[in-house]
Amino acid sequence: LTELGPRQAMLTGKRLAAQAAGLKKDRYGEVKIKYSMLVSSNVLRAQQTAAIIARELPSVPRQPDDPLLAEGWPVLPWPQGPGFLKEGKVLPATLLEDAPRIEAAFRRYIRRDIDHKRVSLKEKALAQLSDGFVPDAPSSTPLDASPSKEEEHEFMIIVCHMNVIRYFVARALQIPPETWLRMRGNNCGLTEIIIKPNGQVSLGTFADVGHLAIEQVTFH
Repeated sequence: LTELGPRQAMLTGKRLAAQAAGLKKDRYGEVKIKYSMLVSSNVLRAQQTAAIIARELPSVPRQPDDPLLAEGWPVLPWPQGPGFLKEGKVLPATLLEDAPRIEAAFRRYIRRDIDHKRVSLKEKALAQLSDGFVPDAPSSTPLDASPSKEEEHEFMIIVCHMNVIRYFVARALQIPPETWLRMRGNNCGLTEIIIKPNGQVSLGTFADVGHLAIEQVTFH
């Protein structure tokens, strides 16, 4: 981290702690924030940031650092991409290596709690009953089961990098992922992606640095 980095991370951790200490209220009701986990990429600056944030959130389980969350090039951005290739700012080999990894990270963390594709396949199978129909083996958790009340709201803290975050936002909102470089964010900004059980997604905040003084806001 830079000389200012630990201070930025500490203030970020304090803001996250303050959110958990309070009660979130809006037109949809009240929500008590309880973080289920904190995970970081395995890049040193992210590890250092996560360690400082974790000190402000001692009750939040710390997960092993995840190399899938490391910084990289998620996809060739548009319209800048062709120029980057021509100027050598990014190599095709880099894209081939980074893109599948970052997409795997997206699928690991930005997901809904019920796999509706599996539910759809089950419904399709039930609609095609015949003498040869064999039901699936029973499962302890039905595919179409609703989440329990305790699991209704889950808040995960992911400490990673701006390229990864921008790609996650584009993918989650189902806008062309090639637009990721059109978004701008600063260090230690908070981004909130809200995923409902039915798969609806909204962007609560993006790169919010309201917890930092103007002199503490930095980019790269």
